[in-house]
Amino acid sequence: MRDVFTIIAERVLNECGDDPICTHVGNIQACTVRSHPTYQALRGKARLGRSKSVASMRLWESIGTLARESEPEEREKWLTIMLDLLTPNFGGWSRELAQQWQYDLSDIRSAMVEGALDAWFSAGNGAPATKLLETMKARAYGRARSLVEAGRSETSSGSADEFISNIAHEKNSTLHAASIVDTGTVHDPDADERIRGERFGSLLQRMGAMSYAAALYQKIRSGCRSEADAPTITPAQVGRSWVDGKNLHYRPSDLMPQYTSFGKAAKTLGVSESQATKMAKNGALPVSMVWIGNSRAVSLNSLMHVVGFPDSLVHPDDVENGASHIGEK
Repeated sequence: MRDVFTIIAERVLNECGDDPICTHVGNIQACTVRSHPTYQALRGKARLGRSKSVASMRLWESIGTLARESEPEEREKWLTIMLDLLTPNFGGWSRELAQQWQYDLSDIRSAMVEGALDAWFSAGNGAPATKLLETMKARAYGRARSLVEAGRSETSSGSADEFISNIAHEKNSTLHAASIVDTGTVHDPDADERIRGERFGSLLQRMGAMSYAAALYQKIRSGCRSEADAPTITPAQVGRSWVDGKNLHYRPSDLMPQYTSFGKAAKTLGVSESQATKMAKNGALPVSMVWIGNSRAVSLNSLMHVVGFPDSLVHPDDVENGASHIGEK
């Protein structure tokens, strides 16, 4: 009988196929590591039981960051991969529990996945990888024991597929962009947007970075940007597209790389690299980290959030106006 463990494995293998997979930054084209294994090979080497290897823990930490920091449509994929890497540690124990208590094996395994997910969603972004792993495992074991000790063997009439399809809908994520309107300071949304764009343009001009913005503007004005990459705009903002009929809005993070070096992130946070390393081990580092080979990198999105750098929508016209106020482009 297909249970939730089987469905998780099938879903991940079907999605990843035989193609190489990048567990460093999520995109092979953007990764500096040359060789990438298939998921089957990667899964076969992962050891997350009692004898955890350094490589397996780095893999776990990177995938955890991708499950938190990736684009919303990618987070479910990486979270499902995390579960798939965990389930080999649950297989034998769940069978023993089912035989000991004469309980339905599929119910026990569903309870274990539910417990692991509960631990994931209740953990903070700064939870150290080792602690998160042990908490998810402990919560899975605890949920299964509670189920069988309650003495009620009830099998769901629905399919386990329905349970998996809704596992990764996070609410109140710190990655959600803040509102572009602060009603406490600016009451006119259009004025708020224009002021924000001009301030950002003046900053880019002072930094000598307007050429990067110009390259992006050429791309989105020519229609080369994918609609999937275009941000969602409000009905009020649609009015700005009546001239060229396009949504030209973007976020400042679109001009930046997905990750920055660990040393640069530490400097931005105002601590030394050694202090940041200790903070990461203790779970006190407020930003998300991934391993790229033997090097550490930090999610720029999470770093921007921590230092309070706004990532609200801006319009190219406003940014260019702001840049023109302080010098030639």
